[in-house]
Amino acid sequence: MRPIIGVCINHSFNDQIGDISDLGFRGQDWQLLAGDYVKAVELAGGTPIIIPVVDDLDSIWEFVKSLDGIIFTGGSDIDPYDYGENPDKKLGNVNPFRSRHEIELCKRVLYDTEIPILGICRGLQLINIIAGGTLYQDLESQMKGGFNHSLSIFPKFYPSHQVQIQRESKLGKIFSREKMGVNSFHHQGVKDLGRGLVASMMAEDGLAEGIELEGDRFVVAVQWHPEAMIEKDEVYLKLFLSFIDECRK
Repeated sequence: MRPIIGVCINHSFNDQIGDISDLGFRGQDWQLLAGDYVKAVELAGGTPIIIPVVDDLDSIWEFVKSLDGIIFTGGSDIDPYDYGENPDKKLGNVNPFRSRHEIELCKRVLYDTEIPILGICRGLQLINIIAGGTLYQDLESQMKGGFNHSLSIFPKFYPSHQVQIQRESKLGKIFSREKMGVNSFHHQGVKDLGRGLVASMMAEDGLAEGIELEGDRFVVAVQWHPEAMIEKDEVYLKLFLSFIDECRK
């Protein structure tokens, strides 16, 4: 049996999407997901199911509780109000509708279920916030000594910088190495780590590139985008294979 994996979706109020894509018309909001996430889950042996952004989480909660695993995906910045800060001058685009939905969703899944969780980019930041952590709202202006992590100048699959991995961590066991290259498309990152979380993958400037929950439960998140790298190097598929294996249990 293929485990059923819920994949969180992005949301946009940009009503020009329908005109530009010929998929709709003006006046519509949109729920969107990059196909890379779907392909990664499918290749790893799971059945991807989209989790929509909704006004009332109770309307989909019975469905969510039945999932074998859930992936919190990338996207726009999270409302800094949710980690006790005012907006910085270099805060990026925020979608309060998605932020409100996923804050509640992640909180319930993390603390009211035992569902395995994989977080990617924004998903890592979301998990850290739920656990009581905080974020650099803009790495360039707030993290002293850091390098550029917003590297859209490179192709999506290109390993634009190196990370160190704790050998005995979940991520260390998944990749079976202490150093590897990752892609990088984010301008925010973990400032204060949340309760019960371990930073098990670090960039050379000290920024957390991978975190995980202490203990046996599979709650693992990366700040980069492995789903965009698997087409060039299958080593990055290992994260999804390990996640899907946990979801089968």
